[in-house]
Amino acid sequence: MLTLPLFNDEAIYLYRAQQFPAQLEFTVHDGKLIHELLLAALARLPWDPLLTGRILSVLCGWLTVVGLWLSGRIIGDRTAGLFAGLLYILSPLAIIHDRLAIPDAMLGSIAGFLLAASLRLTLLPQPNRWHAAGVGALGALATLVKLPGLFLFALPALIIVTSAATPERRHQQWALLRTVLIMTLLAPASFAPFNYGGAENHKVGVFNLALQIERLTDNVRQIGEWLALTLPLPTLALIGLGLSQRPTRRLILTLVAAACVFCMALATIGSVLYPRYILPAWPLLLVVAGVGLSRLCHLPVALRGAGIAIALINAIWGSFFAIQYAQNPAQAPLTTADRHQYIETWTAGYHLDEITLLLHTEAEQKGDIALLSPLQPRLIHIGPKVYLNGDPRISFVDVDVASDNARQLINEITTQRTVYVTLDAEEVVAFDIERRFPELKIIREWRNPHSDMAFYLYVWSP
Repeated sequence: MLTLPLFNDEAIYLYRAQQFPAQLEFTVHDGKLIHELLLAALARLPWDPLLTGRILSVLCGWLTVVGLWLSGRIIGDRTAGLFAGLLYILSPLAIIHDRLAIPDAMLGSIAGFLLAASLRLTLLPQPNRWHAAGVGALGALATLVKLPGLFLFALPALIIVTSAATPERRHQQWALLRTVLIMTLLAPASFAPFNYGGAENHKVGVFNLALQIERLTDNVRQIGEWLALTLPLPTLALIGLGLSQRPTRRLILTLVAAACVFCMALATIGSVLYPRYILPAWPLLLVVAGVGLSRLCHLPVALRGAGIAIALINAIWGSFFAIQYAQNPAQAPLTTADRHQYIETWTAGYHLDEITLLLHTEAEQKGDIALLSPLQPRLIHIGPKVYLNGDPRISFVDVDVASDNARQLINEITTQRTVYVTLDAEEVVAFDIERRFPELKIIREWRNPHSDMAFYLYVWSP
């Protein structure tokens, strides 16, 4: 679980968890409340914070498998649920993101249980508003894990609306749907006065409608590429096997439509998209694929052979990806976006253990030291805080190095303790460090093994 270095977003969540409740306001503004509250509870354990955070995501991944099995059991096809769980375990997107201390795995597990609860609601002989309220409560929980979980409302909505019903029961279905909607909106509405999720405004493109219309095509193309590589593409072919059977056609079309609505909602409003954002659509698509596999025995021999071949391709591809990823994530066939974030740029924490060890050593030799950071939420500043947070000899100071009086402020700090500064290569250029701060002397440089990115440790030496 630690083969991939600390990722920038992980560092942010882990540091806020360690500081809980001092930074609760930022947690609420980020729109990921439940995930960070659980990380805050785990932060009290005497273990590596990154390991505990990633274990939480692994547990969420296994809960997703349970949700898939339950969904199959509810529709009377346990084999479909088992196949869906196996496909999830071998899905490259799940292999990556169920091992990162970020909320997407948790949102995916909520999606799995929301799917099971929605299916159960429509199959009950006499569903009532209490049952609908339970489904809505899961939807509300999804929004508290991550605000885009609100788009998962499409799942119970489509399942309820498309389920077969008499004219008398149709009126009851709309009443159930209203209850689900009210309960789903209750959580984000309650936190709206506290600007819940407001920090994510920069990822919403609808504020510039003309630009977002141009961006929509690129977003849809990106999502299509991610589906093809991380589902992987042969899994989509399994959906066709289920569509060929009349008893499963309505269910398959409904779940595929719900997954498409979720992805299109992200593509429509998102100015920034990453593959992990579409992970909540996986349970829906994989249950559909599982249904297709479970129906193989009802198909002609030729189609049955094709289905078995497709399933084997999925198993081989998923196993190959899992082995490659476990041995060396940089050698795994990642999407361009994932490789950029997790491997190649300033968001990937290669050599962070060496950096923190060297800072520990400097603190032992020099006594009290100050680790200075620009006002930038970047990994090279937050990562050391996660691992050096408990060292009383190291204090953390934030200084706006872009300001005109930055040198004066730093000189004042040096009268009390030795000042160290960590920077990445982009910051060195952006802040014109070498020209504006000639007092900074480089101690060591760490190069990213897979790109031209580098981290630097400086000491202030007037």
